[in-house]
Amino acid sequence: FAAMKIALSQLNYHVGNFTFNTARILEEIKRAETEQVDLLVFAELAICGYPPLDFLDYSHFIDRCRESIDCIAGHCTQLTVIVGGPAFNPDPKGKNLFNSAYVLAKGAIQQIVHKTLLPTYDVFDEYRWFESNREFNCIEVNNVRIALTVCEDLWNMDDDPLYTFWPMKELIRQKPELMINIAASPFSGRHAEDRKAILQKNVKEFKLPLLYVNQVGGQTDILFDGGSLVYNADGSLLQELNDFHEDYFSCTFDTAS
Repeated sequence: FAAMKIALSQLNYHVGNFTFNTARILEEIKRAETEQVDLLVFAELAICGYPPLDFLDYSHFIDRCRESIDCIAGHCTQLTVIVGGPAFNPDPKGKNLFNSAYVLAKGAIQQIVHKTLLPTYDVFDEYRWFESNREFNCIEVNNVRIALTVCEDLWNMDDDPLYTFWPMKELIRQKPELMINIAASPFSGRHAEDRKAILQKNVKEFKLPLLYVNQVGGQTDILFDGGSLVYNADGSLLQELNDFHEDYFSCTFDTAS
């Protein structure tokens, strides 16, 4: 595909502070526009902060999420943005919400990708609020097909996997040229090394470049350590963003070369 400039924005989001979160995201969009970025990527549930916990039970909270997403979409006229937020499940069966990645461009929501693997262990309790995705479609940005996943969706690669399902095995059938993963991945002693190992494993398995965007800051008793990563298709590490600090990085991919 033609060269595409992609930027990762690693921010500190505040749970329920829609004014702050939206303002920070819009600032980064302006920055990316000045650099002529084609695609700007934010983290999991960036709109509302992670973990929103029982705020997700309140319809006005979800309404505020959607208002923020619509506001941000209105500013996406020169580039495409991927940002995490909850989405309504239209099926009366199952949970009312998905944990989703919104693709914003041309002033509107273009696509929504839902998280498939919902962690319910350690500090995570996502199955309490979210429905698991059952439809698999790559997204397209500037005619580039991208396998977009949310956090845990890339973590089912251990010898003793927690889940029976592997989202990337579904997405790879559509011949994507790039993988993007948006995350809210907390800090713990060895987690950064485990994270690198599992992401690199995905790169080597599917032979695609991978851009992984985490967040920073503290929410409840959870710390997010950032450390967003960019891998080349051969498994080599192209860039690692700062730990525990907001950061930004842009790079150009051209798999035609």
